[in-house]
Amino acid sequence: MKKIYFLLLILITSLSVNAQDKVVLKQTFIKVKPGNNYAEDLKTKFGEMAQKRIDAGYQEAWHLWEVVDNPQAPFTHLIVEPVLISQLEKEWTREGWLEMRNEAVPGMTDSDWQAFMENVRNKRDIVAEAMFVTVTDVKRDNDTSLPSDVGVVNWMKVKEGKFKTYENMEKALYSNGLNKNDLRVGWSLAKRIDKYGVDLYWNYFTVDWFSNYNDFVKTAANTPAWDADKNYQNMMKVRDLRESVVIRKVIMLE
Repeated sequence: MKKIYFLLLILITSLSVNAQDKVVLKQTFIKVKPGNNYAEDLKTKFGEMAQKRIDAGYQEAWHLWEVVDNPQAPFTHLIVEPVLISQLEKEWTREGWLEMRNEAVPGMTDSDWQAFMENVRNKRDIVAEAMFVTVTDVKRDNDTSLPSDVGVVNWMKVKEGKFKTYENMEKALYSNGLNKNDLRVGWSLAKRIDKYGVDLYWNYFTVDWFSNYNDFVKTAANTPAWDADKNYQNMMKVRDLRESVVIRKVIMLE
């Protein structure tokens, strides 16, 4: 009997650890300065370094997105990095970060890194950074894989104390799934976890996923004007739509 209790204790402890080691996603919003090749550097130099970090076990993936047809947007590119919490802990100290760099990019010295970053700073601005987790995904069918090639991202500011209410309202909109004739292939809801407060610009976002940009344009062009029903009016009381941007997948490394 003691042996059974001991095995159960090990199992419970293991489940607790695994439950805490979930995937979080880091976002980096980048504004590429005109007249340089930084957009190409993202695909080549940064993509190569990201693949080495993935291969060395320091992160799960690396996704590069570009903003489509929106020069007024505050950023031109978005990097999304899915990372396990245990992987994050490896680089929270300078020693851990150096270990990661030396393992993923052997031979790179501090002076090499400084020269590399100095060149980068002249080509782009980091507009913002954030960390989030996925709340739920809705797929049009079982053959769909998210994220898709094009996403319409809607950043929301949800009122303090109304997070659960808001999440339930969003989920209720898709309680029956997506229409099989819908040009969207999926829908996602995510919440920010790195910052809180009444002055925060956004704390949730949704994404409407499309297979291609034309399907997004067709949907937008053929959607008639509409008034919010009672349920949607109630949602609008607890959240504000801050920004909406169309992004297109450039690279998805895993």
